[in-house]
Amino acid sequence: MAAEEKKLITNSLSGLTFVISGTFVAYSRDELKGLIESHGGKMLSGVSAKTNYLVAGANMGPAKLEKAQKLGVTIISEEQITEMIENGKHD
Repeated sequence: MAAEEKKLITNSLSGLTFVISGTFVAYSRDELKGLIESHGGKMLSGVSAKTNYLVAGANMGPAKLEKAQKLGVTIISEEQITEMIENGKHD
């Protein structure tokens, strides 16, 4: 079997790395991960100096939040990631 190719919808998140933590209203974690990747973003499993954004949901782990704050990673909500994709721009 051939490996499934990920379809790129836009490149509005190209060059950006994301970590997601917590639970979300509009998306499951897998759906949110797929959404980010389909718009050119790269997912990381943990917060590091290479992380651009931590997408924070309800009940997120305090360790990821603390590490993100310590490293100066921008913390955004589910709504903010949706806006970034729709607007095609980011900070």
